[in-house]
Amino acid sequence: MKKDIRIAIAEDHDLMRQGLVSLLDGEDNISVVFDVENGARLFDELKKKKVDVLLLDLEMPIINGHQALKILTERYPQISVIVVSMHYSDAYISESIAAGAKGFLPKNCDIDKVIDAIFAVNEEGYYFDDKISRALLNRIVNSNNENLPRFVENALTKRERQIVELICTGKTNKEIANLLCLSVRTIEVHRNSINKKTNTKNVADLVVYAVKNGLYNI
Repeated sequence: MKKDIRIAIAEDHDLMRQGLVSLLDGEDNISVVFDVENGARLFDELKKKKVDVLLLDLEMPIINGHQALKILTERYPQISVIVVSMHYSDAYISESIAAGAKGFLPKNCDIDKVIDAIFAVNEEGYYFDDKISRALLNRIVNSNNENLPRFVENALTKRERQIVELICTGKTNKEIANLLCLSVRTIEVHRNSINKKTNTKNVADLVVYAVKNGLYNI
């Protein structure tokens, strides 16, 4: 039997928070452990309860979402954070991903997209789509950051380049495996090799690398 994904929701708007609780608690393999209206209560609850995925609003009182995300990344790296915000801009997205968020959703998205993101970050470690890729592209264009991943000539094989492109479009390991007629384990091995060759630590870094070096065009 598949284990339930333990969800927490940090959102200061009662209607939004209660709506998410109601919709998600009825889903198979999802269990809402707690919901809170501010960042201070979030960390009080995390001391007592284990969470796999957190839906985090950026605009909260006492400890806001930006501050909370920084603390979560440092103290609770095992929790996959999905930012859910009304500010669905490139700046907010790229800053959140850079700060440690595993996904980013607009508040007006439908519940199916929220559920897809929850399962994606829990199983794959990230949720990506073209909007997030575009935000990271703008980060590259507007930055001279020397810490961005550098291109290594002929580092990747043809198969690895193919996998990189599919990752950038938001495909999960399972979806990539099905498309390429390979096993999920084989895709995982390729991804480890890709990260080592490109000196990238996560999907955000890999997308930056791919766009910067012409491996993926948005």
